[in-house]
Amino acid sequence: MIKIPYTPLLTIAGLILGIIPDFQQLPVMEQVVTKLNPQFMLIFFLPALIFESAFSSDWHTFRMQLSKILILAFPMLMAATILTALVMYYILNYQGVMTFTECVLFGAIISATDPVAVVALLKELGASKKLATLIEGESLLNDGTAMVIFMIATKMAEGEEMSVGKGLVLFARLSLGGPILGLAFALILTFWLGRIHNSPVLECNLTICFAYVTYYVAEMPGVHVSGILAIVCLGLYMTKKGKLSISSESEIAVHHVWQTIGFCAETLIFFLSGVMIGYHN
Repeated sequence: MIKIPYTPLLTIAGLILGIIPDFQQLPVMEQVVTKLNPQFMLIFFLPALIFESAFSSDWHTFRMQLSKILILAFPMLMAATILTALVMYYILNYQGVMTFTECVLFGAIISATDPVAVVALLKELGASKKLATLIEGESLLNDGTAMVIFMIATKMAEGEEMSVGKGLVLFARLSLGGPILGLAFALILTFWLGRIHNSPVLECNLTICFAYVTYYVAEMPGVHVSGILAIVCLGLYMTKKGKLSISSESEIAVHHVWQTIGFCAETLIFFLSGVMIGYHN
C-alpha cells in the first residue's frame, strides 16, 4: 500500500489531468475551470468541511487544549500574516509589484493551514489524541481568523479608508458576531432535534440544512459576520451538547452521513484544485 495521504495524490492526479490537451478541450472542463464562481465554491465546500471537522471532534480534549488552540489560531496567525507581508515587501523587494496591503492579503491566504494530511499521518503513527486535536482545532479557528484578516485587507486594497478604530470595530464584528450567530442557530437546531424521535433521515437533513443556512445567513450583506466562525461554533456546540438532542437510534447514522460528506468535499476540492492549476499552466 502507498503510504502517502490521499489528498496530495488527488491534487497530483488533478494536475496531470489538467495538463492533458484532450482533457482541456472537453466542454465540461471549460465550464468547470473558467466559469466556476469562487463564491459558490466557498458556499458549497466550507460549511461541509468545517462543520464535519468540528462536529466529529472530541469536546473534552478540545476544551483541555483550548488555550493553546486560541494562542495558535489568533495572535500566532496574525504574526505569521504580518511577518509574511514584511518579508515579501522589504526583503524580497515586492514594493514595485504589490502594495503592503496586498502582501498582507497573500500572507493571510498562506498562513491558514490545512491539517487533513497531517492529522491522517499522526493517526497512522499512533500520536497522542491531544496533539491531533490541537492541530485540527487550531486549523478550525485559524481559517476564521485568516478570513477576517483577508476581508479587512481586501477592503483596504480596494481603496476603502480604514482607520485603526474602524478596523478594530470591523474585526470585532466579524470575529465575535460569527460565534454569536452560530450559537443562536445551534440552540434552534438542538431544540428542533429534541422534538424529533427516531427519524435518521430527518435528523441528518436537519443538521445539513442548518450548517449551510448558518453560513449563508452569516455572509449575507445585511449581517456580514464571519461565516466560518459561525459554523465552527455551531459544530462545537453540537459536539458538546447538541448530540444529546439526537435520537440514540439516529446518532450513528448522522455521524456516518457527515463523515461521507466531509470525505467527498475533501476529495472534490483537492482534485479540482489540481485540475485548475494544471489547466492554467
